[in-house]
Amino acid sequence: MKFLKGLFLVVFFTALFAAAGYGGSYAIKEQWKAEAEIGQPKVEQLGTYFSLFEMYQLLNGHNKEQKKDTAAFVYHGFKLQVNTYDNVANFWLNSDFYKQRQTGIEEKDNAFLQDLIANTTFVEGNSDRHIPDRISVTLDNPKQAAQQLDNFVKYTNYVTQQSLYNELIAKWKTLFNQVNLAAQQSTDNAAQNELSWKGKLNMMKSVSPLDNQLMTFDYLKSPSQPRVASPDRLLWASVGGAIGFLLGLLLALIFARRKQKNHS
Repeated sequence: MKFLKGLFLVVFFTALFAAAGYGGSYAIKEQWKAEAEIGQPKVEQLGTYFSLFEMYQLLNGHNKEQKKDTAAFVYHGFKLQVNTYDNVANFWLNSDFYKQRQTGIEEKDNAFLQDLIANTTFVEGNSDRHIPDRISVTLDNPKQAAQQLDNFVKYTNYVTQQSLYNELIAKWKTLFNQVNLAAQQSTDNAAQNELSWKGKLNMMKSVSPLDNQLMTFDYLKSPSQPRVASPDRLLWASVGGAIGFLLGLLLALIFARRKQKNHS
C-alpha cells in the first residue's frame, strides 16, 4: 500500500510538471530556422572568370602542381566571406528587414542586430562523410527566415564576386604590363623569344572581358521550409517531467519516513 502511494506521487508529479513544461513553452516566442545546403559552383556557373583565371595561370607559368582548381578556388573565397562577422553584420545593417524594425533606440537596435548576427550561421560539412556545407537563418517568421537566408547567400555571392574580380583584374594588369614590356624589348637575335612574348601578348588582347555571371557557390538544397528552432516543446516537457519525478520521489520518501516514525 505504501509503495502504491509513493508510486502515485511520483507518477502524478511527473505528469503534472511535464504538462506544465509543455504548456509553458507556448509562452515563449517561436523561432523558425531556414536552412540551405551549398557546395562549389559548376564550371558553367563561372562565366568568363573561368577562362580568364585559367589563362592567367597558364601565362604566369603555373605548372600542374601549382595550378589551382578554379571552381574550388572561387568557392573557398565564398566560404571565407560567408563566415566573417563583418559580412554578416553588413548584410543585416543594409537589409530592409532590419531597417523596418529599428526603434531609434541605439541600445535596443544594437541588441537586435547582434541577435540577427548570432542567428545567421555557417556550418562546414565533411566531404569524406558526404556531409554538405550548411547555412541557416533563424527568425520569428518562417516566410521571412527563408527569404532572408536566400538574400544573405546572394549578398555574400555578390561581395565574393566583386572581391575575386578586383583581385584578378589587378593580377591581370600586372601580368599584361610585364608581357607587353617583354614583347617590346625582344630583339631580332631572339626571334623565338620574341614570338613567344608576342604570342602571349596577342592571347591576352584577344580574351573576352569579365561578365557579371560568376557564381561563387551552388545550391545543393535551396532554402527549405523553415522548422521551429525554439522552443523545443519536447525538451521543455522532458525537463518538467524530470523535475516532477524528483519532486514526487522526494515527497514519497518524506511521507514514508514520517509513517515509519509514527509507527515507532
